[in-house]
Amino acid sequence: MISIVIPTYNYNITALLEALNTQLEVLKTPYEVICYEDGSTKYIEANRAITSKITHAKHVISKENNGRISTRQLLANTATYDWLLFLDADVVPKNTDFLQQYINCLQTDYDAIYGGYFYTITPPQKAFSLRWKYGKTYEQVSAEIRNKNRYKIVISGNFLIKKSVFLEINSKIDNDGYGYDNYFGALMKLNNTKVFHINNEAIHNGLDTNNVFLNKVEKAVETVAELYQKHTNLTTENTLLEVYKKFKANGLSKPVQWIFKRCKLGLTKQLLSSKPNLSLLQFYKLGYLCTLMSR
Repeated sequence: MISIVIPTYNYNITALLEALNTQLEVLKTPYEVICYEDGSTKYIEANRAITSKITHAKHVISKENNGRISTRQLLANTATYDWLLFLDADVVPKNTDFLQQYINCLQTDYDAIYGGYFYTITPPQKAFSLRWKYGKTYEQVSAEIRNKNRYKIVISGNFLIKKSVFLEINSKIDNDGYGYDNYFGALMKLNNTKVFHINNEAIHNGLDTNNVFLNKVEKAVETVAELYQKHTNLTTENTLLEVYKKFKANGLSKPVQWIFKRCKLGLTKQLLSSKPNLSLLQFYKLGYLCTLMSR
């Protein structure tokens, strides 16, 4: 028994629901689909129309934008079944047995199962090159590698989790900022949540432009800084934070901050180009984190 929950904000979910419906028609497990418009102003009618074609599906509209964390908590509380499959609006199942692979995990001893992300082989237009390249390099990772550090690559756009476990962990997050997957992973590690990764990817189609993504990168770094300052005893598998700790311990955080401030304009120009360098993006993140931590 599974509740498929899809938080949506100004995105057309027709392709996602059509792909799911094909698999739902042959699914023998009881299910429901809940699509939640979180203050959307676009695609509402299109999303309502496609949802109405699916058995056991409902389309919920919120006139206010509640944010990612609050919306997911609301969806979990609303869901009927004990297992929640969270899918972002901008994904599409890669495989025709996508749902069945998750159904096969319901009788296991795990609390959360992550399927992973997939990005198109062909590079997109240059305006989206940074997000695509980042996703291709750091998010499209095989389950074999992800299972070596189970709390590190926990992408919330495609994962199955026990309702009780999700409600307990998500309720501890009191900020709707960007970049909270790392915090969610750290809380799962703290709670000894049994996490397992499988190769059951969702194709991530909703790429941000380079400008938008770089802004989100900054927001995510700000979240890392905020969480570290508030919860210094929280163990994490976040690479950026661990690198920062090593640099600080060796007296290198201030030199990195100095270099970052003087090179930020050039770094930004390069990262927004058609051929962004991800090593420079990693330095950008480290330099920005060092700057935030010095305040």
